[in-house]
Amino acid sequence: MKNKKLGMGLSSLLGAKIVKNEPIPEKKNQNNEKNLLFISIEKIVRDPDQPRKKFNEDKIKELAMSIKKHGLIQPIIIRKYSEEEYRIVAGERRWRASQIAGLNIMPSIILPSDLDKNEVSLIENIQREDLTIIEEANAYINLIEKNQYSHEQLANIVGKSRSHVTNVLRILSLDKFFLDLLEKDIITLGHAKILGGKNQNSLASDVINKMIQKKLSVRELERAIQNKKTPMEPDINITTEEKNLSSLIGFKSQIKYNSKGQGYIKIFYENLEQYDFIVKKIKN
Repeated sequence: MKNKKLGMGLSSLLGAKIVKNEPIPEKKNQNNEKNLLFISIEKIVRDPDQPRKKFNEDKIKELAMSIKKHGLIQPIIIRKYSEEEYRIVAGERRWRASQIAGLNIMPSIILPSDLDKNEVSLIENIQREDLTIIEEANAYINLIEKNQYSHEQLANIVGKSRSHVTNVLRILSLDKFFLDLLEKDIITLGHAKILGGKNQNSLASDVINKMIQKKLSVRELERAIQNKKTPMEPDINITTEEKNLSSLIGFKSQIKYNSKGQGYIKIFYENLEQYDFIVKKIKN
């Protein structure tokens, strides 16, 4: 694997600071060894491969107010695609806020050709804790497929433990229902690790409800899964409805439902004559 010296190069890039809030001719700063440029904000676009997909609009507006008052403290990192287009490698949040603040020129650093833009973008987001866990997992997959990294190699690059990388990647195999809960911060990575290989129907409805209400700890979820044969506390409303239904049709019945209100009704019979009787009763 090619040694990109990513740590040293990224440290050099992210260490640059400048305050500029007024229009400056688009040119290279001859006195800056970090290759600092002042690029027209209209020529800068977001990179579709940027790992971060969601942005807190309120936080961006707060940043815009700060930029308007104090200027942009840290330049963004870009890669040149043509004379009229530069794509953001790191700093999309600053770029978005700068547009709101009315900046015409962005202090920018061109990414050296020996650094991988996807790695730089991922590391910058991780260091700022800007990524959701799912965005982080998708970024890991992208780098693994692109550069054929092992989990150990990727962990060294992003400054995480190998076990963290492995656990984050495992969440992509979660059932969609649980993946949505994780993305909305309703459950944690700890919950997600326990829910691997399970689906919504694997858990009792009251366990699902407690999890959605954020009233179920990781340890409690683990116990619920391990002891799922232990009878759960009956729902008094369901018990009443089962008695009413059994009384109406004359046979024992059972009602089951999940957190979305979806479920089924079971009617128990002992022979075909009782079955025929039930069918006729339902038809009538």
